[in-house]
Order: sequence, then C-alpha cells, then structure tokens
Amino acid sequence: MTSLPELLRQGSAHAWLFVPSAILLGALHGLEPGHSKTMMAAFIVAVRGTVTQAVLLGLSATLSHTVVVWAVALAGLYLGQHWGSEATEPYFQIASAVVIVAIAAWMIGRTWAERRGGHHHPHHEPEVRRIATGGGGVATLAIYEDGVPPRWRLRFEGSARLAAGQVTLETTRPDGARQTFGFVDRGEHLESIAEIPEPHAFTASLHLVRGALSETHTVVFQEHDHDHDDAHARAHAYDIRNRFAGRSATTGQIVLFGLTGGLIPCPAAITVLLLCIQLKEISLGIVLVLCFSIGLALTMVAAGVVAALGVRHVARRWQGFDTLARRAPYVSGALIICVGLYTGFQGWSALHGHTDQAALSWSATRP
Repeated sequence: MTSLPELLRQGSAHAWLFVPSAILLGALHGLEPGHSKTMMAAFIVAVRGTVTQAVLLGLSATLSHTVVVWAVALAGLYLGQHWGSEATEPYFQIASAVVIVAIAAWMIGRTWAERRGGHHHPHHEPEVRRIATGGGGVATLAIYEDGVPPRWRLRFEGSARLAAGQVTLETTRPDGARQTFGFVDRGEHLESIAEIPEPHAFTASLHLVRGALSETHTVVFQEHDHDHDDAHARAHAYDIRNRFAGRSATTGQIVLFGLTGGLIPCPAAITVLLLCIQLKEISLGIVLVLCFSIGLALTMVAAGVVAALGVRHVARRWQGFDTLARRAPYVSGALIICVGLYTGFQGWSALHGHTDQAALSWSATRP
C-alpha cells in the first residue's frame, strides 16, 4: 500500500486525492467560533445587503484570513529547501505530528471549554435576565408564558419601583426588525401590554426613567437550541447592527469590512502546510493551501448569503443546521488528529528503519 509521504512525493500526479480533504478541512475550519461569521451576518442584515455583497464580503474575509497562512507557507517552503539530508526527515515528521496533534487538541479543548461554560447558566429558567440598575437595585426581566400568551414581566428588587409609564422595552431581531413594548401595573410586577411574537431570539433594550435621569440596559434572548453561541460575537454583532442599521454600504466598505473582519490566523491550515513542507513539494503545497482557502471561502460566503436570505428560514427548513454547526469543530479536530497520528507513525517507522539499517551496516563492518 502506498504511504502518504510517497503519494505526496509524487506531486501533482496524485494531487486530486488531497484536494477534497483540503477543501473539507477548510470548510470545517470556517465553522469554528471566532471567524467573524456573526459580525459579517450582522453587517449584511444591518445594511440590507444583497447576495452579491454577501459573496464579496465572504471572499474579502477569506483573502485576509489566509494571508498569514501564505506567509507561513512561503517561509516554510524557503527554509525547507535547505533540508536536504534524508536522515533528518523522520525527525521532522515526528515534530510535525506533535505540532499537528497539539493544534487539534487546542481546538477541541477550546470548543469543549466554551460549551461547558455555557452549561453553568440556569437552563430551567432560560428566559429570565437579572439586570443591575441605578441605585444598587436589581430588575428581573422575564418572558412569561406559563399557559398564557408570552408577555414581558418586570420586577424590581432593592430599589424604588418604577411606574409603568417610566418603563419601555425595545427588541431588535436578527433581521433588523424592531418592536417597542409599553407596560401596565399588575400589582407585584409590571407586564407588557403587547404579546411577544415568536421566535424569542432578539436583543432587548430596557429603558428606565427616574426623574431627570434615564438608563438603558441591553440583554440578549435566544431560543434554547442556541444556548452555546459565542456571546462575545453576539455583543459585537449588536454594536454593528446599531452602527449600520438603515444605511447602505458601498462596494469599498463591503470589501474593507471583510478584510478587517478576517484578520485572524488559521492554525488548522498548518496541518496541510507541514505535510508538504517536510517533503519539499512546493507546487502541491500551494495547491493544497489554495484548496483549504476555497473550503474556508465556501463557509464564509455561505454565512453572508444565509444572512442575506434570512437565517431563520434556513433554520426552520433544516432542523440539523444548528447541530452541524456545533459539532463541526469536533469533526475538524478529529480529522486533524488522525492526520497528525499518521504523520507521526510514518516518521517513527522511517526512524526505526534508519536505525535498523545503521545497525546492519555496523555489524557488517565488524571483523
């Protein structure tokens, strides 16, 4: 059976074997947290961007996202030209395997830690938010729908209670739609006059007026299936929606936003690069990095297009969309670990082969 290094050494003749894997790895890598997908989607929604603008935004983000990878590739390939000794190759394979497995372990560990952190929030009452208000008090904002149509309920603790006329609440949905709620006094709490439409996925801005002073508090509500989304990205998305809401964007602004939003290094791409750098297959390395970039571009462009067409329609029509997005980092990490282990096995086998050959040569020279 032909080994992976032997296939790589044969270059473009077998490049097609690695093209699908590189594209898949890039696509899965793009599904991981921290690739500006939430911010790009918020930008497209805020400026009411077209599908063409969404594609342009994704391609721009992918371009800047892979600049660092190309720099590493060129530097590695340049340095790799100076490694001509066959004896050093097994050691480099083992070192590459260690780096690859370490990257995969970091990716999986980061994803697991983020999702584990999400479990610390109370899931038995997911639609309740406690807000620290002026004067050291706390306001409890909840979506109450126990056997009745959903409405807002607001309670005050540790501070003077406000009258219904001193409170308003505005929701902003992912598609930019806004709704303002007034309140009535129900004795122990304030209750919204209007019902809350489904789905309960929006940013809520609570406005409180105390005499000449006013304060606004922003909290995020979401459907239960989205409890593990990146809260940091959602906060940036909310700022972007507020900054660009109702405005149009030029092509230059779209490109600039994509370039700046994609300036994040791609650690997973090192997996593809190391395999080619260690074997000094320059042309194959360039092809695989290009395929990795294509896969990443597909995910980034898809994020923008979905935002332009309406992510809620996609989620409703395909129930497995959120599950796929949450599990993609684990699939990507497992794939990278397999590549790393195989690379380490090849290096270890070659190292033992050199050792056995050296031992035989030494025995043959003995009198």
